[in-house]
Amino acid sequence: MNTNEQNMPELSHLQFAVLKVLGAAERSGKDLRAGLSEHGLKKSGPAFYQMMARLEEADFVKGSYKQEIIDGQIIKERQYKITGNGVRAFNATQQFYSGAQRMTLCPA
Repeated sequence: MNTNEQNMPELSHLQFAVLKVLGAAERSGKDLRAGLSEHGLKKSGPAFYQMMARLEEADFVKGSYKQEIIDGQIIKERQYKITGNGVRAFNATQQFYSGAQRMTLCPA
């Protein structure tokens, strides 16, 4: 086995995109979905929040609820922030794909 080989990244392309859009700021699920949509990545509400739950379980993001009162109604909105593990996984995935771009195919 080649000692220069890298392990596959922990993040899927969609998870990587979520962490890229999230960045260092705390953002609502609604804002994250809009940011992903700008990049042509659209998920239904349930599929998006299932993916975010998996990112939370893996400790790549931390979720919390922000509560507001709008027109006398209590509205809870899910907020997300990247964790240290999320930053590490993002950087490792970015490095993996940067290295993959330098690889070349040799004719057989």
